[in-house]
Amino acid sequence: MRRDDVIARLKGTEPALRAVGVGALYLFGSYARDEAGSDSDVDVFVDPASDRDFGFLPFMEAYEALQQALGRQVEVGYSTRAGLSPYIRADVEREAVRIF
Repeated sequence: MRRDDVIARLKGTEPALRAVGVGALYLFGSYARDEAGSDSDVDVFVDPASDRDFGFLPFMEAYEALQQALGRQVEVGYSTRAGLSPYIRADVEREAVRIF
């Protein structure tokens, strides 16, 4: 899968992700840099529309929507912005591509 294909598929998840409380979706890593290989996973993070409403169940529903959009054969690295390691957060945010 190419970068543009991944971005198009991720954009298609917007209604489902917004329905469970996702306010923004970002792509980072090798696909964001357009350096992905055949064994690359798709790395994304989300900003919840509201921390109060974004618990475990909405988090997992969003993950499932991403898995379905990208295909079961693709591993999705998924986190909230708050869940990113402080050791990599600045680099991830710098290279991130906002999907919606």
